[in-house]
Amino acid sequence: MTLRPALALLPFALATVACSPETPQEQQAEKIRDQADAQGDSIEAAAANQAAQMDEQAAALTNQAGTSQGYDAQRTNVRAEALRKEADLIKEQAEARAKAVRDQGEAQASAVLAK
Repeated sequence: MTLRPALALLPFALATVACSPETPQEQQAEKIRDQADAQGDSIEAAAANQAAQMDEQAAALTNQAGTSQGYDAQRTNVRAEALRKEADLIKEQAEARAKAVRDQGEAQASAVLAK
């Protein structure tokens, strides 16, 4: 029965420990991670915008080609498909670059915490 008052205080003790102020190193590491995340998001957003424009161009070319089967229409469809593929590659490249930036930020944050 003497444990009951101690158990009642346990949530408050855990909350106090969880809310303790971060060390300067932890704050710096968090700032590095946040900056890397923001830079990665920016890279992905720019690529998404560029890819969307290319997809719009591809759709316009597809509409221009219409249903005709002539050589001009076939060339136009090839251009449209090439734009779509290029847009996909731009997004893939951006994802890889963003991941690299985030990984680098995580590595820098870990180095700060290791000091």
